[in-house]
Amino acid sequence: MDRILEFKSFDWWESDDLIKWPANSFYSWENIEVRKNLSALQLSPLLEDTGWIFDASITFIANLETLWVPNWWIVVCLKNWKIFLNWAFKTTLVSATTAHNRVYWIWVNEDLTWTQYVYYVTWTSFWAWKIHRSTTDLDPNLFVVGFKAYTVSSWNTWFVWVINNVWLMYIAVKNKVFLMEQDEIVQTYLTLPDNEWIKWFTQFQWRFKIYTSIWNTGVQYIWNWVSTAVLYRQEWINLPVLWVVNNWAYDYAVLWPSSQYSNLYLISWTQKQLLKANLSTASYSRILWQYLSIRDWIIYINWWKSWQSQNEWIYTYWNYYPWTKKSLVQSYSWLNIQWFLQQVHTDQTSYFAADDNKVYTISHINPPSYVATWYVITNMYQGFIWEEKNLNFLKVWFKLNGWSIKIYARTEMNLSVETTWNLIKTIDNATYWSKKSVRIDNNEVIRSWVNLWTFNEIQFKFELNSDIWWWNTPLLYNTTVWLTTLNNK
Repeated sequence: MDRILEFKSFDWWESDDLIKWPANSFYSWENIEVRKNLSALQLSPLLEDTGWIFDASITFIANLETLWVPNWWIVVCLKNWKIFLNWAFKTTLVSATTAHNRVYWIWVNEDLTWTQYVYYVTWTSFWAWKIHRSTTDLDPNLFVVGFKAYTVSSWNTWFVWVINNVWLMYIAVKNKVFLMEQDEIVQTYLTLPDNEWIKWFTQFQWRFKIYTSIWNTGVQYIWNWVSTAVLYRQEWINLPVLWVVNNWAYDYAVLWPSSQYSNLYLISWTQKQLLKANLSTASYSRILWQYLSIRDWIIYINWWKSWQSQNEWIYTYWNYYPWTKKSLVQSYSWLNIQWFLQQVHTDQTSYFAADDNKVYTISHINPPSYVATWYVITNMYQGFIWEEKNLNFLKVWFKLNGWSIKIYARTEMNLSVETTWNLIKTIDNATYWSKKSVRIDNNEVIRSWVNLWTFNEIQFKFELNSDIWWWNTPLLYNTTVWLTTLNNK
C-alpha cells in the first residue's frame, strides 16, 4: 500500500510539536518567504549590514519620519552619550553636572511658536532625569543640553516611554507619568503605586493603556489622559509584562511567566487572547524576547535562537492577503549576533539595532536583494508505527532562475543533537536550467549513498540557493513523495 506525501504550501505556523501539526505548517525554516507568493517557496529579502559602525552600544534608535518630520533620517543614540544622524556624528551629550546622558527615548513636538524640535529623554544619574533638545536636522550648534530636568524615585530605572497627544508630550518613567506641554514645563501628572514599574504605554483615541509589572504579576491600567486617577485596573498573576506594541485598537504583548518560555497575546481593550504559547522548559521552545515593533500592520518580534540554529531570528506576525490567516513565522535571521535590539521602520526600509554596535536593514522595495542559502524543514511524517516503508520516488516542480535547489531527508530525529541530513538531489542550473520538474527515483537515492530502504518516519529539508547580489530567487512549487509499505504487521 502506497502513501503519498505532498508539500506545496507552508503558509501557516511553525510547529512546536514534532509529530502533530496544523495543515500547511512546518517544522522550521530560515529566511524563506511564503506569504506573498502562495504558490511557491522563495527566499526572503536580505537582512543587510548598513555599514554604520559605532564605538559603543546603541541605547535608542528612532525614525524621524514616523515622528512627523518629513525626511527618512534615523537617529542613533549610544551608551557613551554620542548621537548620530544615520552614520553621521552630530554631538555628544555632556554637561558639568551630568554623569550619564544615555538616551532612552526620542520624540518630536512643537513649542508655543509652532517650531518643531526633537526631544531626548535621558537617564542621567541616581534619581535625576533630563530632557535635551535639538532642531529636526540635529544641528550640533543648536543642541540644548540639560534643557529640562525632573526627578524619578529610583536610580536604576532605564525604561522610558513617550506619547504625543495634540502637542502634549507624556513621559512614563518608573511609576509616574510626566507631562510636558507646549510651554515646555515638565510636571508630574499621574502617580501609580511605588512598587510598580511601567513597562509600556499605548494610546487609542482618547484612552491610554498603561502596563506595569510587580515582580511576577502584570498590571493593566485604563486612563483617560486628563484625570489624576485611573479608570480601571486589572492584574495578571504570573504574567509580568515584558514588551507591548500598539496597533490602533489592539495591543500585542509578550508576557513572560518564566525565564524558559514566554507567550504572545493579543489585547483588545481589557481582554487578552493567547496567540502563541511556548512549551514550558522544552529544549526546542522558541523564546520571545523583549523587543516588538510594527510596520504596516506587521508585528516584528525578536526571538531567541532555538536548538535548531545558531542564528538570531526576527519573527513576523501578519498576513499579506486578507483571505489568508495571520501566522507567526521566522522571517529573517543573521549570523553571530547575540541579540537584535531595537527596531524602527519606514515605508520602504526596516532598521534593526544589534548588540554588536551595528545597524542592519531590510529593504521592502521590489525587487529586493535576496539571501543566499536558506531552507525550510517539513514536519516529521509518521504513519502507523507497525508499517515499514521505503522511498519509491519523488517528483519536484520548480523554477531555478539561474540558481539551485537541494533536497535532503532524514529518517529519525534526536532532540539532544542535530541529526545528520542526507542529500538526495541537487537540482542545479547547469543540468536543469530549462526544466520545470524532475523525478527522483529510489535507485538514484541509493546511488547517492543514502540508505532509505526501510523506515517508520521521514522528514524533508528543502534548501534554496541564490546569489546575494542577484535579484532573482529560485522557486519551489511542489514536491510529491511516494512511499511504499513493505509490511503492515
